[in-house]
Amino acid sequence: MAKIGIKHLAEELNVDVSTVSRALRNDPRVKPETTRMVQNLADKLGYRPNSAARALRGGKTGRVAVLLSPPQQRFASPVFLELLATLDSYLRKEEMSLAVFAARDWDEEIEIVRSVVDDRMADAIVLGRTRVSDERIRYLLDQNFPFVSFGRSSWPDEHSWVEIDYVEAGQIAVSALSENRPDSLTIVSASEGLRFADNFVRGALDEARLRELDNTTVRRVEMSESQGEKLADEVLSAANRSAFACIQDSLAFGFYRSAARQGQKIGHEIALFGGQNFPGAEHTAPPLSTFSTQDQKVAHLLSQVMIQRLGSEGAAEPQHHTVSPEPLLRSSHFLG
Repeated sequence: MAKIGIKHLAEELNVDVSTVSRALRNDPRVKPETTRMVQNLADKLGYRPNSAARALRGGKTGRVAVLLSPPQQRFASPVFLELLATLDSYLRKEEMSLAVFAARDWDEEIEIVRSVVDDRMADAIVLGRTRVSDERIRYLLDQNFPFVSFGRSSWPDEHSWVEIDYVEAGQIAVSALSENRPDSLTIVSASEGLRFADNFVRGALDEARLRELDNTTVRRVEMSESQGEKLADEVLSAANRSAFACIQDSLAFGFYRSAARQGQKIGHEIALFGGQNFPGAEHTAPPLSTFSTQDQKVAHLLSQVMIQRLGSEGAAEPQHHTVSPEPLLRSSHFLG
């Protein structure tokens, strides 16, 4: 008879593996009825804890976890692909491995972080898409668990982080778009509360005030081509000599599709600026003006900080790095 494991118990009961693991340890966060159900099935099927796994939980796993926030489980941004490849290369040199977790929503992100810590699924974790008063980071700080965040938090001095200067990114976009004095400016950013998105809006608004672009609005949408196209369908029909600063190229690509369908000309009647220099941005018609987030530099910096964090056993001072975006001025930001 095959040996019964935690995964088998989870499948039999249609619950998460982490729930089974906690129930077997009488974790108070698991409902009493669920704990009884798990333990009864374990007894019935003859489940026996793996001694090697128990030892592993008390020591080192040799793994680093990376948590991908939605919609990053679809690898929406190239910087995350660069980060995964680079961090994996650094870890293999240390005879360690990479474990990737993808969350479907914010609540699941928090649950994954707790599982990584409580069930000792990794020795450290990389977090992205930091938020104001980020609950994940506060928990990791309270647990004294090693981590590096891609973006600073509300407690920037207490942990290591690497971030892209999105205030400067917003300034770069609006500065370029202001050259031809558009009649209106729309700043298109991600959800409020995401620190990089809020920084982009802040930088863009500061630059708009400096350039005396009084007719300026802000729109917040999910960073995807479909959402960019949906927004463009709404705003381009009445647009003329209008400028749009998008935080990500995926949104700008949606504007291209909508403009073509509506007979609008980007780089002539519509000025458009993207962000993050996605593959293909230079091949649009006209080529998309955008900014580079210097993905390789970011990935190497974050990987180096993580290796240092793993080797210090928490004794070293936190490291902080801010990477400036680089403008890539092509021709979509012009007005005819």
